[in-house]
Amino acid sequence: MQTQIITEQIIIAGIIVLVGTIGSWVKVINEDLRSSISRLVFKITLPLLIVTTVSRMDMTREVLVNGGWAAFFSIMTFVVMYIVGKISVKFFNLPPRAEVIHELHTMFGNIVFLGFPLIAALYPAEEALLYATIYYMVSSFTQWTYAVFRLKGQKDVALNERFKNLLNPNTIAFVVGITIFFLQLHVPEIIHSPLRTIGKATSPLALLYIGSTLARTSIKGALKRGDIYILSLNKLIIIPVLMLIIMNLSIQYFGIELGEMAKTIIVLQSAMPCMSMIVIMAKAYGAADDRAAENVFLTTILSLITLPLVFFITTIL
Repeated sequence: MQTQIITEQIIIAGIIVLVGTIGSWVKVINEDLRSSISRLVFKITLPLLIVTTVSRMDMTREVLVNGGWAAFFSIMTFVVMYIVGKISVKFFNLPPRAEVIHELHTMFGNIVFLGFPLIAALYPAEEALLYATIYYMVSSFTQWTYAVFRLKGQKDVALNERFKNLLNPNTIAFVVGITIFFLQLHVPEIIHSPLRTIGKATSPLALLYIGSTLARTSIKGALKRGDIYILSLNKLIIIPVLMLIIMNLSIQYFGIELGEMAKTIIVLQSAMPCMSMIVIMAKAYGAADDRAAENVFLTTILSLITLPLVFFITTIL
């Protein structure tokens, strides 16, 4: 039943993405509007979705235990992705500007613009977004420290520059939401309801943004590159399946209390297509942003097939 649900959600997401692509082709979504959608999602709708969801959770032992293990396995996921990325680039004679993109795109997925909408649709329970946000926090920390470090090289990176982007509306929203959760405060419905309604706009806006991004990328360049197929295989299949096996073995042999929902969310987040923000960062720091855009394009298209497959694998392993 859940496999059917995720397949339906992927189809729905694909249709919204297609609308965004067509909207960009016919010039309804221009570059200014596309940038505005990105800022709107990142600075308003997603933070409100996080804070209104996390703050309404009931404090139970299961949520606290799952949250702790979700943080642990999220960190482990990035360690695994780092290792796979380092091994993968050894097989290709890529120039430095392209090598760093291959490595970082192995690590970072589109968890904001695709992961959150998918998780919210698949799991209506408030705690699901907690586990997704924990993964996001680990990703965000790694992105604005290690990714910046790699893109700029190993020198001339001020410590404050590595950490300044960690203080963003989404991390602040998580801190506010988790504080309300631990204190078990009750936000009046007259305040919570409109903020929650705005937060629910995250999914369609994020998917429209992805569609408009795909419309700007040529598939011809992507299909000619051998490394992009290995990247896609690693990012969309191998890493999430590997993490599923690691978590299952940990549960079986070490008695770790990690619920099915938390485990599945970590696997799905690790299976997201390449992060679109890496394209922007690559352009800013002089890396191969054209290759980064091609990575986002192809892996996003392939994810419409691989995400249901990965979810199905989680149900049988």
